[in-house]
Amino acid sequence: MEVHEKLGELAALVSGARSVPLSSSVMVDREQVLRLVAEVRRLLPAEVQQAGDVLAQRDEVLAAAREQAEHELVRAREQAEQLVDSQTVTRAARERADSIITTAREEAARLRTDADAWCDGKLGDFEEELERLQQQARRGRERLKTPKPAAEARAGEAAAPTTTVPQGAVGEGSAPAARP
Repeated sequence: MEVHEKLGELAALVSGARSVPLSSSVMVDREQVLRLVAEVRRLLPAEVQQAGDVLAQRDEVLAAAREQAEHELVRAREQAEQLVDSQTVTRAARERADSIITTAREEAARLRTDADAWCDGKLGDFEEELERLQQQARRGRERLKTPKPAAEARAGEAAAPTTTVPQGAVGEGSAPAARP
């Protein structure tokens, strides 16, 4: 499933990211994270479509079960009409028809229950996946909203490390540092 693969890539990116010194935070490439999030968003409609397909399959199974039950009813009625010649045969035919009807109804109910259980399982899996994605998105958004400590903010803004020499601490062979 591609959504799981993309989420795995995202988790690997965060897991392998360099940690910020003296912090439990990590530095990740924003473009990579946003690219992976966009890919997951693009893939989710396919997952939703799959859930729709599961529901459509369920409806097809139920329709087939109903059709089979109706076919059995028609067949039972035809057999019953053919056996009306005698009272004993008629009674046996009615009993057989009732048995076939009962069996068909039980089979239709079983198929419906099985289809519902299967659909429920698939939808439950999908719901869990959506909840997990929602939690990850929520945590990511919370991280983005959390203010950074001043030292961390300055470290992120500095393009290249600079050294400053305290005033009056000029050593041999060095020129006084320029003031910023």
